[in-house]
Amino acid sequence: MNLLPDLISSLNSRMPNFRPAEIYNERWLIKLALHHAESIPVDEFPLSFLPGSTWFSEGLLPTRFKARFQGDPLSESRTNADGAIGHLKIGKIGKADLSLKRDASQFTVIEAKLKSPLSKGIKNAPAYDQAARNVACMAETLAQSGVQPSSLTRLDFIVLAPQEAIAQGKFSREMDPKSIQKNVKDRVDSYGGEMDAWYAAHFLPAFEKIKVAFLSWEGTIKWISRHKPEIAEQLNAFYDLCLKYN
Repeated sequence: MNLLPDLISSLNSRMPNFRPAEIYNERWLIKLALHHAESIPVDEFPLSFLPGSTWFSEGLLPTRFKARFQGDPLSESRTNADGAIGHLKIGKIGKADLSLKRDASQFTVIEAKLKSPLSKGIKNAPAYDQAARNVACMAETLAQSGVQPSSLTRLDFIVLAPQEAIAQGKFSREMDPKSIQKNVKDRVDSYGGEMDAWYAAHFLPAFEKIKVAFLSWEGTIKWISRHKPEIAEQLNAFYDLCLKYN
């Protein structure tokens, strides 16, 4: 049965039955990229999978800043990770909850972008932007999983975006490590000392280990295509349609 392919093919008509952006978007593009990257032999490319690593898309990372009481004005919800690579455990409590195996050696979180910027802070912490939230939640994931950052071979937070957006510096301010550390520290300070021990014991060791980086869709597709030339044309075409409809 080809139910989904037949439905998707309707988007190629002059009168599609639903918005093309429901298919041609960064959420599906990252799934395609990780699906094909998983079978590529290990190398130094940032999306390379270490032995035993798997991937998951739209997993929920835990936050240290969850509600302490009903209506807590400083609280935030868990962070939705567009993509994650590593020695993952999924569904510890909820079906999309993400944690790590105790012997994990890789934890990579990817924020996938096409035209949109990184999101701003939350209501009561306007400077606590999407980059800072991801890195803080990665530190909390390590803490809850009982994994020491120093034991990891790869610990990365990556913004995957069009080369043009990266060259224009669209994400540079938020991805500056000094900005990330300051924004997390300001968030911690808003608790009046309550989060200081977590910051020292869990955030700083993770922050000192983590590699914060940009990666272009063009370079990623080129890397996948080099290893899998049979899908190169289709993958490039899908990316072009994502840019067109977003």
